[in-house]
Amino acid sequence: MSARLIQTVLCAAIFAAGPVLAEVPEWTERIRLSGSSDVGFFGGGSDSVVSDDGFRVWDARLFVDAELGDDLGFGDTPVVRNAGFTFEWNLVRNGNVDNDVGLLYVDLEGIGRSTWFNARVGRFQIPFGEAYLLYSKGYADRYFAQQPVGGPWWWDEGVLVHGASPRGRVGYVASITNGDTDFGDVGGDVQVTFKLWGQPFSFLRVSASALWSDELGQVDGSLWLGEGWPRPFGSGGPPIPNIVDGVAVPDDPDGLGHTWAVGADAILTPLDGLRVWIGGGRFAIDSRGAARYDRTLWYWIAEVVAGGELLSPALHPLFVGVRVDGVSTGDEDRGYLLDVRYTGAYGYNMEHIVAYTAVVGWQLGDYLTLRAEYSRRDVDLVKGAEGVVPGRLGDEDLYTIALGVHF
Repeated sequence: MSARLIQTVLCAAIFAAGPVLAEVPEWTERIRLSGSSDVGFFGGGSDSVVSDDGFRVWDARLFVDAELGDDLGFGDTPVVRNAGFTFEWNLVRNGNVDNDVGLLYVDLEGIGRSTWFNARVGRFQIPFGEAYLLYSKGYADRYFAQQPVGGPWWWDEGVLVHGASPRGRVGYVASITNGDTDFGDVGGDVQVTFKLWGQPFSFLRVSASALWSDELGQVDGSLWLGEGWPRPFGSGGPPIPNIVDGVAVPDDPDGLGHTWAVGADAILTPLDGLRVWIGGGRFAIDSRGAARYDRTLWYWIAEVVAGGELLSPALHPLFVGVRVDGVSTGDEDRGYLLDVRYTGAYGYNMEHIVAYTAVVGWQLGDYLTLRAEYSRRDVDLVKGAEGVVPGRLGDEDLYTIALGVHF
């Protein structure tokens, strides 16, 4: 085929597709694709959660956001200022292929033309505390590569409402969801959350959160603390003895009863380039049966991040951060599975897990961040458990050199 004939065919094809191509911007302007990923070197001690050193894709997720319309209502009476749709494809998490659904909701903003009433219907992050904002789309703004072990989060399906004063000084977020950790309703009943937040000064944000769930039975609860969540005591792992009050007890045969949690957070930014986050709370996980299976978990986090601009404007892309966070039963005779990555090592005999983490980072432009991070994990077991579990205490180090990408 001659070059002139090829040119003629291409011109004819472009001319014929003209009406179709002209319509493309109409929908592309309403849809936005975005994503984030962490790639690099991840390693740890022989008994850590990353015991095999190597290069990994640690996290990867894609998002689709679509505008569904403005000023929706009845005739000339607007009811919703704006409607949208968000979908998250959770590809990789903690170095493992998940390939599941994260966020998936319809967003209704400005219901009744008010700043106080907005809604999300579908699957969303449970609005409790401040740590959940580090997940999903929050990966783009975080400073640390490793997520906190003492941060409440996870997704759930239901209805979320939120609002704020016109000046943004005070607001709320509330939800009612299934209350189970799996996708969809697999046996949970109802979980209710309420979060009240305030910004009394430009440098201070505070929030208080509360959560309550109905009896769950043999279903796992939906609010996670790091990589642990409410489970029937002794379930979901290998046959490791459960040591309670110094003696071995069987798994809980009755399942979960009610769960409830309260927490508070404060985020301070007293100087440009300085951010301090302090938070903590209490999570009660009761059994439907014997009281010896009831557990109360205490969680906390203290984090400081300082930017290079505190020393010189030329160092603005650099930052350093330190964080101490943890989860504990507060009882050396009664443990729990505080991180599922230790299931085969310690079972339900963990009295606490505390992480001491330091990071040095460099923001390479608007879409790329280089991080070098070290974290020491301190795990304590209940009395009498150390000699009967297969895991060895110690070597709980994690180290990371990774590139974080978001677009």
